[in-house]
Amino acid sequence: MKKLSIVIALGSLAFAGVASAAGEQPVMFEETVSASTPTFNFSCTPYGYSYDMLATFAVTRRYIRFYENGALMKEIRHVHFEGTLYRSDDRSRTIPYAGTWTVTTDVAANTATNTGLFRYSHPDGSGMVTLNAGRMVQTATPPIATISDTAQLATEWREEVGAFVA
Repeated sequence: MKKLSIVIALGSLAFAGVASAAGEQPVMFEETVSASTPTFNFSCTPYGYSYDMLATFAVTRRYIRFYENGALMKEIRHVHFEGTLYRSDDRSRTIPYAGTWTVTTDVAANTATNTGLFRYSHPDGSGMVTLNAGRMVQTATPPIATISDTAQLATEWREEVGAFVA
């Protein structure tokens, strides 16, 4: 009987080790945010134009968070947004924009890795005007620093959008 108790105890310890190594169940949730009033997005003055770009959008973020002993260890966030960019001095000059990407935050490494199509613009499906896609790794906490970036620069995307609505 004593041997059986020891075997059961050892078996329980083995399972306890597996459970703690696996961590807690991930927490999953979704949020949707929208902005229906055009607000500042970026300035076109660095590209030789005298206006800013305003934006409206709807974004849906799907989160998967992994915790260990109550502490966040990793977050995977799937992001999709669609919206419209407006020229600040002539709101009839617009271009649609959208994006679909994933952000993976590793708390221990203090990194946030973005992969996918961060933003793109095309009028009514008639061809891509510009896009910003690839993989970018940054520090996860301020001051934000870029570690590696294979994505097309956001400045190139802004410049093309500014030129399109000129």
